[in-house]
Amino acid sequence: MKFNALFKFFPPPKFLDIPFAGLSISDSAVRCIQLRKKENKLYVEKYAEKSISPGTVAAGQINNKEEVVKILSDLKKNLNLEYVKISLPEEKAYLFTAKIPKVEKEEVRSAIESKIEENVPVSPSELWFDYNLFDYREEDHLNVVVSALPIGLIDLYVSLAKESGLSLLSLEIESQAIARALFPRGASDTSLIIHFGPEKVGLYVSSFRVIHFTSTIAMKGENLNNPSFLLQEIKKLYLYWHTLKENAGKPERKISRIIVCGEKFDDSMISYLENHLDTPIALANVWTNVLDINNTVPEIPFRDSLRYAASVGLALPSDVLV
Repeated sequence: MKFNALFKFFPPPKFLDIPFAGLSISDSAVRCIQLRKKENKLYVEKYAEKSISPGTVAAGQINNKEEVVKILSDLKKNLNLEYVKISLPEEKAYLFTAKIPKVEKEEVRSAIESKIEENVPVSPSELWFDYNLFDYREEDHLNVVVSALPIGLIDLYVSLAKESGLSLLSLEIESQAIARALFPRGASDTSLIIHFGPEKVGLYVSSFRVIHFTSTIAMKGENLNNPSFLLQEIKKLYLYWHTLKENAGKPERKISRIIVCGEKFDDSMISYLENHLDTPIALANVWTNVLDINNTVPEIPFRDSLRYAASVGLALPSDVLV
């Protein structure tokens, strides 16, 4: 979700074909990718990864703004960046699905606001929110997936870009950026994304290329690198998702595959999950909407590319996202 209301305050340039980079800010690093199109083919024009000192960003909370601004400023200088799209931390987002009455397009946001009060323990006046509509050919209502974040967090990320000298085009929740990278245009199946991070794992359910449910699992202490613990959390998610009333009897809503990306995980973890789950598991192809890896060797090695899923999703031009 791109929080387009930001454009009221930070209008984008009037010309559309401008180069921009995708910047993902995680607890461990800032990762940047900028794509370019040549002869109707995309390629990686520039990329970089800058480590963040431990504790600077923790569970999406920025504890040392100055260090993050310094990293972004260095990336701007070293890569000659101007326009950027930046990821927002999953842990700070409220994500829910809802049904609203069939209303005119201009009335959708006001209809959603009442649902925010029912699903989020924060006043709508304190939140930025965005949404996706889904047409399941329902006769009496509209289906929406809503994502909301505190205004204070949005303001912080806007100021990060401004103080770094970068021109911010949009903000997008990390899990949604990842889904944009991993699934091709027109995909309608339901998948579970396992996104590994330092001492945590994100579990994201994607359907029709949009994230419908997220859960962040702490992998610390006795649970650090514990495949049995992660397996039980995945089984809990399966039970929850497949028993939701709105998913019952809809084959396209059954989780049909698991895709793995991120950092700091080993193959033994994946092998363990494969042996204890019936759902097929595969490592992510973050270049799904960029290039054909059977014909072109990406500049970033495959294993390293798994860390760039969010950055790639942010960097994709709009014409491959529809």
